[in-house]
Amino acid sequence: MLAIVQAFVNTLDIEQGTEELDSPAALDRWLAAAGLDGAGTRGAAAARPADLRRAIELREALRGVLRSHVTRAQPADAVRSLGRIAADVAARFDVGADGQIRLAPAGTGTSAALAGILLIAADAGTDGTWRRLKACSADDCHWAFYDRSPTRNGSWCSMQLCGSRAKSRAYRERAAASRAAVLGVGHG
Repeated sequence: MLAIVQAFVNTLDIEQGTEELDSPAALDRWLAAAGLDGAGTRGAAAARPADLRRAIELREALRGVLRSHVTRAQPADAVRSLGRIAADVAARFDVGADGQIRLAPAGTGTSAALAGILLIAADAGTDGTWRRLKACSADDCHWAFYDRSPTRNGSWCSMQLCGSRAKSRAYRERAAASRAAVLGVGHG
């Protein structure tokens, strides 16, 4: 289920400059394809521009929190945004045929679908997988990825792409600093 949150965050590809959620109708289609409660159900109101703005705010707040899983910085702005959005959606208790009790989105439509995304994140926090969902530390990427490393210290969505570029950049910076030190540049 956490893959749904990952895919939601990745509806914006920063590196490619592509946005999947470019209209309320696109948001409806994405939420319905993701199978989120309330989205695309008969009688559910179509997403409005305000719903799209709230969904994008949720996506970017989640991205901010996922970045903090790599940087360890406190994501205060993202947390405030998540708090505002969480206060506007509702959940209810649902009892399964086996008697298992769980939280489920209340209502229908976009609000219920966004509640579903938040509930997935809450479940991941409970089962210990939330901190493994991260956003790539590369400034031109920030793609959400699931850190499968045994040490849980992955920083890049792909070591072959973003990790390699970051390591090459750091090497060039160290080499330039070393050359500058040898030449006495920067010492007055």
